[in-house]
Amino acid sequence: MAVEKGRANNNSEEPKDVDRVRDIIFGPQMRDYDQRFVTIQRDLDRLRQELELLNEQVGENDREQSKRVQNLRRESRQSDDDLRNELRQTAQRLMIEKVDRLALGDLLIEMGNHLKTGGLLSDTLGLISDQKE
Repeated sequence: MAVEKGRANNNSEEPKDVDRVRDIIFGPQMRDYDQRFVTIQRDLDRLRQELELLNEQVGENDREQSKRVQNLRRESRQSDDDLRNELRQTAQRLMIEKVDRLALGDLLIEMGNHLKTGGLLSDTLGLISDQKE
């Protein structure tokens, strides 16, 4: 049993000795690596914060652009409706103001007949103005 206790003490001391030797040999490099990892971790945290901020800004810009697009669509629809109404009014006004085709055709036939029979141009114009009234 005494031999086993000695081995147990030896075994528990060996890892400590190995750690000391490792610290002596690799200590500066390990501290350098630890420092680099801390720096990288800090940079990653900063980049994550910046990324979150950028995501928030993009979301805000997206909302603003959506509002602008909706306003432009609304304005476009209103302009389209206004133009359609104006076109309808113009078409109605033209329908009211234009000369009826049948009446114009009858008038031209009558003018042609009057000119064929030897009527004067002034008589024909007078005839037109009489029919107009």
